[in-house]
Amino acid sequence: MHYSGTEKFILNLASMFQKLGNQVKVITYSFYEDSFYNQSAGKILISEFTYRGIPVLAFRNRRIPEDINLALHNSDFSKVSSELIAKEAPDIVHVGHPMRVGELIKALEPFRIPYLVTLTDFFLICPKVILFSSKNVLCAGPDGGDACLTLCPELQNNFITNRLAFAKDVLFKAKKVIAPSIFLASVFKKEFENLDLKIINHGLDFAAVKINRRNNKAGDNIVFCYAGTLAPHKGIHILISAFKKIISNRVSLKVYGSGPDELYINSLKAMAKGDERIECCGTFSEHQFGDIFSKVDAVVIPSLCYESYSMVLHEALACNVPVIVSKAGGMAEKIRDCVNGFTFTVGDSKNLKEILENMANNAELINTLRANIKYQVIATTEQEAYAYEREYRKILTKRNDG
Repeated sequence: MHYSGTEKFILNLASMFQKLGNQVKVITYSFYEDSFYNQSAGKILISEFTYRGIPVLAFRNRRIPEDINLALHNSDFSKVSSELIAKEAPDIVHVGHPMRVGELIKALEPFRIPYLVTLTDFFLICPKVILFSSKNVLCAGPDGGDACLTLCPELQNNFITNRLAFAKDVLFKAKKVIAPSIFLASVFKKEFENLDLKIINHGLDFAAVKINRRNNKAGDNIVFCYAGTLAPHKGIHILISAFKKIISNRVSLKVYGSGPDELYINSLKAMAKGDERIECCGTFSEHQFGDIFSKVDAVVIPSLCYESYSMVLHEALACNVPVIVSKAGGMAEKIRDCVNGFTFTVGDSKNLKEILENMANNAELINTLRANIKYQVIATTEQEAYAYEREYRKILTKRNDG
């Protein structure tokens, strides 16, 4: 099973806070079959279970609204949200992602329960989540909705205006808003100039880290790797196209991951067909990244959209593996050309091919990059949890003093 970065963040943080002696519960929207749920409230189905020792409450509309992945409102869940908050009576709520739980956030205000928000992507300001327009170009932000009307004309003006107003309300009523990268924070600050944001990097579970100790020599086979979601905006087709243009039998490409778009996945398989150097390796668990990255020479992240942080990038660096990234979003904050990897122009397979080829023809260069990475500090889940704990305590102290 492959976990997205947001899921890893929430799982890691919930686990750490539980270890620190706190009571933790995760409330999440879900898409299980009706038979999975054992409770109901009005038009909402509910199931409570434990995942890796963490209590989880999963809910779903009996009839899933067409706009469930776009809208911030879910009127069916409004009354149930208030009942849930009254029943759970939390001291503080951490919004790990606002998708499909907007009513829960609204329900906190009458109970005077403080909350903080961690931004993990652009969902609050972009219905499409990734700031990639209907005209297949990157978007710099909604600009009060004007950019949405121009670049995504299928979205109604009222929908955008109301959505941005709701997002602003959620953010400015939060006791703290956190972003994992400077880039992500800057995009939200551009839209909401007076928004107070703090940077806390996501942490890694170093129990899964395995240090890459490969020592490349001239003539060695160079192994490139992609690991993550298989979706068009992740640009895997750009990577395969670039890789296939390399004329050498001393290179290989391993592709790990899964995705919801079967047509896209089949197109990737069709692209790779006939090139025995390319291997589709299937999915991996969050505990397996060390096993994977300890056996490759470089990880490639060819995203066509802005990456707000990229857990895979940090997992690779923690394993002492150079990373090749497109110059999209927060990734450029971490990767310096010829120091710990390389950057290339978004969507430019020729530029990427040149970098891959250069590394394949200069195997010793990879050793130099690895040596540099040893000095790069990557945050642990413990450090991330302690940083959040300080924020929680500040918020609760203010509430109690007030």
